[in-house]
Amino acid sequence: MTMKKIIGLCILLLCIACNEDESFDPTIMPEITLTGEKTFGCLVDGWLYSSGRWGTPKATHKIKEENTYLEIVAPIEHMGTSELIDFSSYIRLTLVNPKKGETVVYTNAVFEGEKLEDGKAKILRMDNGIISGTFEGIRMTNGRFDLKYLEEEEQKE
Repeated sequence: MTMKKIIGLCILLLCIACNEDESFDPTIMPEITLTGEKTFGCLVDGWLYSSGRWGTPKATHKIKEENTYLEIVAPIEHMGTSELIDFSSYIRLTLVNPKKGETVVYTNAVFEGEKLEDGKAKILRMDNGIISGTFEGIRMTNGRFDLKYLEEEEQKE
């Protein structure tokens, strides 16, 4: 086999092995929905980041002492260019004491490994294992999420 055929075969195998969800359009901010659609999107410094094509966002509900926390981790892709920055790119934030209809603080915000400022989230729905809402901060704006969450057992220190 010639070197060109070997290289061509390797490229073909890499393309087949990619785990990209083509049904998701990462150039559009996800709609604000309330049905557990597993969507997440926001602007960071004016650039669109949304999850779905490169992995499903996850939400975990934790009870610790007298507070409840809901941590959201969303794999993202930079939408300013056509190439993926890093397969491990993610946005993470933790909602503190989320309740339907209330505006709550989010903390522990991280964007691609960089800590961001705390912000606020408006909880539009939180029942039957679904949390939906919008969020804003200094650098993260126009945020929205509609996720199914997992319950973790109460943690005591």
